[in-house]
Amino acid sequence: MTAFISHSFSNKAEFRNVADFLTQVNVPYWEPTSIRSGEGLRNQLRSTIRECSVCVFIATHDSVNSAWCGAELGAFWGAGIKIVTYVADSSLQPDDLPPVVQGDVWERELRRVAETARRIHDSARPRAGTDPAPQTPLTNLTAMELTSLIASAVSLSRAQEQSPAGTGAPMAADILADRVIRAADAAHSTSRGAPAGQPDSLLWVDDRPENNIHERRMFESLGLAVELALSTDEAMARLENNRYGVIISDMGRKEGAREGYRLLAEVRRAGIGTPYFIYAASGSEAHRREALSRGAQGSTNRPTDLIEMVTDALGRSAR
Repeated sequence: MTAFISHSFSNKAEFRNVADFLTQVNVPYWEPTSIRSGEGLRNQLRSTIRECSVCVFIATHDSVNSAWCGAELGAFWGAGIKIVTYVADSSLQPDDLPPVVQGDVWERELRRVAETARRIHDSARPRAGTDPAPQTPLTNLTAMELTSLIASAVSLSRAQEQSPAGTGAPMAADILADRVIRAADAAHSTSRGAPAGQPDSLLWVDDRPENNIHERRMFESLGLAVELALSTDEAMARLENNRYGVIISDMGRKEGAREGYRLLAEVRRAGIGTPYFIYAASGSEAHRREALSRGAQGSTNRPTDLIEMVTDALGRSAR
């Protein structure tokens, strides 16, 4: 097994420094010059990941903003392979790092980076006479799918920070991974198993859609189409001509302080059984119970709860 050094191609000097330190602690590393011409780069990298024990990410302004580095990190994160971040640019702060590595191991000293990588590498090597642990199917994702997964995690983190229930701090990477991977699995199952006439799309009703832009991007990055309606009347007009997998509504709008419940009543009177969720400022248990008693499937003010409830509902409808 080897170490993988994720870096921007503009950081060749930093790559060589990391490689030299890994060599000193007897950790072999994957050499980019081993890429074979005439074969797909994506497939070669995917195969390489299966043979790696640890990923060392060289964090610079170029690599932090690199979509390709983001895809690499997403692949290792999804495969459950530990990532050690070497902050090579002294001006970078922890909050500047990609969300998938925030909260994980990061160092500014190369010696400590190499020692940490060695410990992880040694613990990951299979013992003699044992079979390597099976790899997660997420290593088979395409680069586009990995990019979408990362985009969903970023949107979920930003939504959580800005939501009424948020703390203002970024979510830990392991929590992000758990929520997004489970949601991606459910969304993928929906797209494969949805019966004819049951689209994997959402109708989102809110007269201030700018308040949930990150939440909508989160669902869109999972391959779910999101249509907007700004009022109860507009929502009912859309429902007359289209079918949706889920309806999400706010509570108070210009039409009234409890407009989310009025829309819910009209939807059910029309004989529409589409799963219905309230996404509003209040997350109280009393409001949740009231929403359920009126025929909704859930009520929350937390983006993490919303993504789980919606994708679970879509998954159930596909079975």
